[in-house]
Amino acid sequence: MDWINRIKYIHKFNLPIFMLFSRKKYKISRDKKEKLIKELKELSEKKLPEIRDRMEESRKTDYDEDSAILSQISAEKDSVEKRINEISEILDNYEIIKDKTYCEPGKIDTGSTVKLKDGVKIFEVKIVSSVEADPTQNYISDDSPLGKKLLRAKVGNTVVVKVRGNRNRYTILDVC
Repeated sequence: MDWINRIKYIHKFNLPIFMLFSRKKYKISRDKKEKLIKELKELSEKKLPEIRDRMEESRKTDYDEDSAILSQISAEKDSVEKRINEISEILDNYEIIKDKTYCEPGKIDTGSTVKLKDGVKIFEVKIVSSVEADPTQNYISDDSPLGKKLLRAKVGNTVVVKVRGNRNRYTILDVC
């Protein structure tokens, strides 16, 4: 895609500007790749055609309320198309994170599970790419403040991360 079309594409779907210049590889796991493929198929083959059908039905009727309904459907369509394009961008530029077959306590990398101590609280986090980050599963991005600090540390180190004005100290207990 040439630069002008890339700019139009990004502007049309209101995508993040980094996508204009970025040809970086997205680091994802095999599992995430399969989930993205499944989501893309669902959106492209089911959700988008359903939205287009609803849009066509709304256009056929001649009621005043339909303009509001039509704009709502149009916004939903734009949102789905934007997500389809985001997934396509990732799947066009991904690199699979190699599964760890053994623990490397001396090396923290994307894909590592790190046991941390915060005061008396002990917990584990898995360092993943920003595409896979999910705080509910303790998956933290390698691009996050804590992720960046952990990638430069080793077992026994204490890292300090400033979040919303608070300084949090985490001691690295184990890496796998």
